[in-house]
Amino acid sequence: MIWALEYAVTRAHSDMSILYGAEGGSREFPFCYYVVRDGDRVVMVDCGFDDNAYTRGLMADLGISGFQPVDVVLARIGLAPSDVTDVVLTHHHFDHAGAVEMLPSATVWIQEREVEDWTVKWTASPRLEWLRAGLDPDTGPTLARLRAAGRLRLVDGAAQVTPRVAVRPAFTSHTEGSQYVVLTGADGRPWVVAGDVAYVYENLGGLDGTQPLVPIGRVQGSVERCLRVTEEMLELVGENVRRVLPMHEARLWDQFPSTRHDGGLHVAEIEKC
Repeated sequence: MIWALEYAVTRAHSDMSILYGAEGGSREFPFCYYVVRDGDRVVMVDCGFDDNAYTRGLMADLGISGFQPVDVVLARIGLAPSDVTDVVLTHHHFDHAGAVEMLPSATVWIQEREVEDWTVKWTASPRLEWLRAGLDPDTGPTLARLRAAGRLRLVDGAAQVTPRVAVRPAFTSHTEGSQYVVLTGADGRPWVVAGDVAYVYENLGGLDGTQPLVPIGRVQGSVERCLRVTEEMLELVGENVRRVLPMHEARLWDQFPSTRHDGGLHVAEIEKC
């Protein structure tokens, strides 16, 4: 099984951060993670954020509403946080890595250079404050605790997490150590979870895949690398845009069977066993 789970939403998120070069406009912008059941393993791709002072400030600043903690969201597909065996963190931003300690049994997979990059950014001079945008101050210490407990799997490039779940590097794109995730479907064909290399379908050439790729508006690495990695992801899925799964795309709920829960948040069933 593969699910997309929405745990918060911004109803009018600026297109300037979503599409490189956009000069106006806004859209609904969900915050999601994915869950994959592979035999006796339950893998989360990212885990959202936790309710702390930092995230409460960002929710107010960014207009994020409807936040639901990971235990409430997982219960919608019959799981508890203790059922999760593995968490793949696509990168170190608050909305992808912030709730990792809420998953007490999970091994956490992240690129080693992304952990190092968190420290480099967090300790940068005040003039470089922009680099710390999106970094929860708890993330670095949390990853250090997981490492000390033997639960942090530092990756250098491509790696196999389970038979059906693999990671691929997206270095120097959205962040220095970003990665994306390749899921092998029940029919043997791949799905790709894009992380934040691509936020929405327009980054991928539109729903029909006929338009030029547009990089995301918020790049801390290289705009060209974002495009190159997006091209790589599309090639992996045979140019089928709908087999690339963005993390912030509201049209997921129309593309796949979905249920709307309390607070207006969705769960989509990407694939059955």
